[in-house]
Amino acid sequence: ASAKAAQEAETQRLMAKLGIADLGLVREFDLCRFTHGYTRVSATPTLNKRNQDMPVRLRLFEPLSSGKRPIYVMTQANEALYIRLDPSAVYKWLQAVGVLDLPKWDDSSSVKLGGRLLEVAQPFGRYFSLLKEGDASTYRYVYTLLHTYAHTLMKNVAELSGLDLGSMGEYIFPLDLAFVVYRNGTTMDLGNLSSLWRNENNRFLSRLLEASTHRCNSGRLCDTAGGACPDCIMIPETSCLAQNQLLSRAVLKGGPPPREDSTHKGQRIRGFLEVVNEANEK
Repeated sequence: ASAKAAQEAETQRLMAKLGIADLGLVREFDLCRFTHGYTRVSATPTLNKRNQDMPVRLRLFEPLSSGKRPIYVMTQANEALYIRLDPSAVYKWLQAVGVLDLPKWDDSSSVKLGGRLLEVAQPFGRYFSLLKEGDASTYRYVYTLLHTYAHTLMKNVAELSGLDLGSMGEYIFPLDLAFVVYRNGTTMDLGNLSSLWRNENNRFLSRLLEASTHRCNSGRLCDTAGGACPDCIMIPETSCLAQNQLLSRAVLKGGPPPREDSTHKGQRIRGFLEVVNEANEK
């Protein structure tokens, strides 16, 4: 009992240092995917080819003998990790970064931070088509933080569990300040995530605080050009929800701003983990 209490106390300490309010293992994360056709060229109705918009044909699957066209469905119930960040920690970090449209909010407010985020939310457009370089905005920075955190967690899971990066997926819930990393394989779920937590638990969390986790093997080139490349934070596009956009290691460890931020060009932004641990030390 005392060993369990000591482990729980250490887990709580690490979660506070990581700015995490809730951490949970979902035993059966239900997923349903379906498809009714295919195109080998582009996911959008048109494709820009030689500076001209060319139509892309979506082919429906061939009809069955009954004349009906099939829709292929795949359901899964694999394990997942759910993480929700501490709203106060996220707000302090947004203040430290200096986003231009930060709404007024504090812990005692009757409206949750997610409600304030909704007021300043910016649509990215279908397939992130509206995502252009612009002013440092609250919603983009929150999304970039959650997205980068999810990829960092996936890399950590891959290194400790034996799961391949391409066999994982993510969902991001910006207004809840939360994300889910799940096993995306169609083979039998062997309980890799639950065994990872059972075997590694606090080592798994402490690795997220190590400087080496947030470093890139490409070195300075990546650090000065957005802080995201295939050698560090990017993952296979089949696993990534946002086509590896709105990603930067700087939002966790500090450094040059993400490429979408034109306000802080040439400056250094504060990292979420930096701000959280400064607050904890005080």
